[in-house]
Amino acid sequence: MKATKLLFLLALALILGCADDDLSNQQNQDLPASLRFNFLVNNNQEPLEYPEVSGSFLPVATYENTSLRTLKIPVVLSASGLKETVTATYSVNSDLPDTAYEVQPEELQFTAAQSTDTIEVRFNQRWSIGESLAFNLTGVSDPSIQLGALNDATVGDRFEVTLGAVNTTYQLNTSRIDLTGTLGETVDFRVEFPNGYIEDEVDEAALFSFLNGFDYTLERTEQGTDFIQYSLTINEGLSASDVNFQTIISLQEQEAYSISGNANLLVIKPIQTDRDLATNPASHFYDTSNQYYLVRGENWMDHDNDGVCSWRAWTAFAVPVEVDADHPNAILGSDNATPDPSDDIYYDAYRMGFRSSLAGRTTNPFNLQRWFDNEATDASASPGFNIDAAIEFYPENGTSTTQGSVAVIPQFLTISNRDGELFELAISGSGSYRQVSEDLWEMQLELRVTNDVLYGGTVTSEYYIYSDRGYEDPADLSGNSCVAEITL
Repeated sequence: MKATKLLFLLALALILGCADDDLSNQQNQDLPASLRFNFLVNNNQEPLEYPEVSGSFLPVATYENTSLRTLKIPVVLSASGLKETVTATYSVNSDLPDTAYEVQPEELQFTAAQSTDTIEVRFNQRWSIGESLAFNLTGVSDPSIQLGALNDATVGDRFEVTLGAVNTTYQLNTSRIDLTGTLGETVDFRVEFPNGYIEDEVDEAALFSFLNGFDYTLERTEQGTDFIQYSLTINEGLSASDVNFQTIISLQEQEAYSISGNANLLVIKPIQTDRDLATNPASHFYDTSNQYYLVRGENWMDHDNDGVCSWRAWTAFAVPVEVDADHPNAILGSDNATPDPSDDIYYDAYRMGFRSSLAGRTTNPFNLQRWFDNEATDASASPGFNIDAAIEFYPENGTSTTQGSVAVIPQFLTISNRDGELFELAISGSGSYRQVSEDLWEMQLELRVTNDVLYGGTVTSEYYIYSDRGYEDPADLSGNSCVAEITL
């Protein structure tokens, strides 16, 4: 009896499968061309922009926009054998004032090679929550093309944008820029607005404060929908090799915007010293063949807040510092297996950094994530947990291949707690390095961290950093003074 039922179910499934295939074939035989909105969002409700595609998401008919950035609305033409350019028109209806937004292009265009065109909406002023814009496809140059898809559930000839609450923030794109010190040298940096900005709301005259250590000119050179770029040009030669010249540029609070990342930029001409590039000491603490390469370390701290200091093991992703081919510290890292020098990659022979290879994530530089509780670890919230250039090496006498001194590169690190409160840490430090064995290198250094809110000034912490496993546990330090964990 069970076998009879099983055969019956299999036969029924086969019949239904054939019926579905027949229906599908009949529908596809004379399937008309169609034009429709194709607005896709990911699992975080973030729009995918053309040419981003994903077969796992279906187009949506409505979207709540909470950003001042230019909104891009794709429109796709589904047609085969297209021989000439097809144009299409659309309408926009909104209660917003005409001056509150701009929509382009006036007409959509499609070709056999380009089946998608994009409507771009730029916002010129803030809106009231709940206002909206309604888009409708109104016409197409080829009358055989249908407006909207055949699927009744998602026709796609209409798309609505509802306008929600906007959280406008801004930040610097970097916390440190190194100079060579040549008269007329120019470097660029950006003020980024992750959710866009309204130009009239940004008071450029009060955007920065300055602690200047040399003469320079600062001017705006480029502007986008989510950034303003500035160029800094040195007006004097910073030629003294044994002197640090530095300027600090700091963001100031704006009425309608809050600081969400790097707030301080250190522009510095470091002390210059003669070093033999062939020593390449930084290379002992990274491995470009392994994107998940970790340095190992020990940090003298009171992690349990029980009043007892001890060495705590930690790891962090270690990376080289990429530089231009003409950089004075440049050493060839890879020729990409081609004779063409334009794709060669160069690294700084004397610098290394800590950075996660995973997009949007951070690592644990100097064990700093264990200094805190309730810290945010995403790169967008705590960019300071990735440090592009963290440590600089100075071979003994400039030529030693086995030992020398190290410096923690002075800079500002921005981290936040999980409630979005920002903390700016100024770091510096110094120590030494040496070759322990053929396959093991060691650094011993002191890190200095300054933050008035967290520490009332500056605290110091002791470290050993190793290129690999297999090191001996360091001896306990005398006394019982160390950094304890702080809840942010």
